[in-house]
Amino acid sequence: MRLTDLAKVVEGQILNFERDLEVNSFTIDSRKSSEGGVFIPLKGTTDGHNYIEDALNRGSVGYLTEKSLNFKNGILVKDTYQALKKIAIYKRKSIDTVVGITGSSGKTSTKELLNFVLSKFYKTHSTSGNYNNEIGVPLTLSNTPENTHIAIIEMGAGKVGDIDYLNEIVNPDVAVLVSVGHAHVEKFGSFENIIKGKGEIFNKAHYHVLPFDLLHHYKDKLKKFITFGEEGDIKVYGIRITPEGTAGKIAYKNQVLDLTIPIFNKGVFKNTGAVAGVLYHLGLDPIKSLEVLKDFSQIEGRGKILKIGNITIIDDSYNANPLSVKNAIETLNEIPTVKVLVLGDMLELGKESEKLHRNIAREIVKTNIDYVFLYGEETKYIKQDLEGKKPVIYADKKEIAYQIKKLENLNPTVLIKGSRGMKMEEVIKYLGN
Repeated sequence: MRLTDLAKVVEGQILNFERDLEVNSFTIDSRKSSEGGVFIPLKGTTDGHNYIEDALNRGSVGYLTEKSLNFKNGILVKDTYQALKKIAIYKRKSIDTVVGITGSSGKTSTKELLNFVLSKFYKTHSTSGNYNNEIGVPLTLSNTPENTHIAIIEMGAGKVGDIDYLNEIVNPDVAVLVSVGHAHVEKFGSFENIIKGKGEIFNKAHYHVLPFDLLHHYKDKLKKFITFGEEGDIKVYGIRITPEGTAGKIAYKNQVLDLTIPIFNKGVFKNTGAVAGVLYHLGLDPIKSLEVLKDFSQIEGRGKILKIGNITIIDDSYNANPLSVKNAIETLNEIPTVKVLVLGDMLELGKESEKLHRNIAREIVKTNIDYVFLYGEETKYIKQDLEGKKPVIYADKKEIAYQIKKLENLNPTVLIKGSRGMKMEEVIKYLGN
């Protein structure tokens, strides 16, 4: 695509045209501008138009604008966000297959697993990090390289209607629902609304993948589908933590695969069933193709393993909700070392927050976890219910790191988790100092 082509796609008017340069990427952050890129200024807490000159100085070949400006190679549009959507929808048309993934927990890990496997067979493109909202999704599609066979798009939701909105941009061929839990219940208003909102992933796609235990919520709206889980069409069972990672069995009909993924996360292993469901639809062997996951590595904040001295850290700090925290607790409980759990608040739970945090305390009490460190306002409820039952310290991040260092001679495994706003990765920084 050249600048003149882009102008047609966004129905814009070229300003101060210098040369019809090739466009190879789009960014909304001037600091990430590069050669061949086009800067799209959006209006948020600050006006992106203020950074157009910076983007051009960093190598952008052009920019979109709602204002008539004198910088070279501008494209004047009515609304820069709507222009971004038009680019995404245009790029979507050139992609053979698009997989849309949503869920309360596990959607990023499922996306990473699926991309890891499919990239062995096709030219793929997937959501970067968790760019899964109304800006991140069209930006991901806009940056799809030419000749991409399969795009894997993570789709987030904070309220009913969000997925339907993204569906109009993504138009997924395959819809994957990973899980439904209490994440963002404050915004959704109720658990029933979470079920409804996440189920919107099925409204556009013609093929559906979902956990067997959620089938009863959606059976009336599904036509062509496959389920996964202990009782699903694709069976995932026998999940356990080993010194090499998370092991388990995945089966479809008469095929059974014993697999060990080199990460410590029982929840992520369950998501291999969703991956197998997509592989089946694409005509790949849904079981044998998963063997490549023996070489999978997790991204930072999503269960990545770190070593600081004699301390093994499971960095699961990127986000947290009741379902993912329960998975983390089950994972840590099976690691055959001294077990240390570090938890920050689970946010956006509204009036359910106290109850759901106390539920986490009950999950911890059932385990052999040796030490619990808590940070934040809401974790005080966990502290109250653990006192006298588990060694528990409620403190700031520096103090938590200091206390963990005192356990170093025990060669502990430390799992760190909390909602994004809690920035629990700072505990790891303090441990490294």
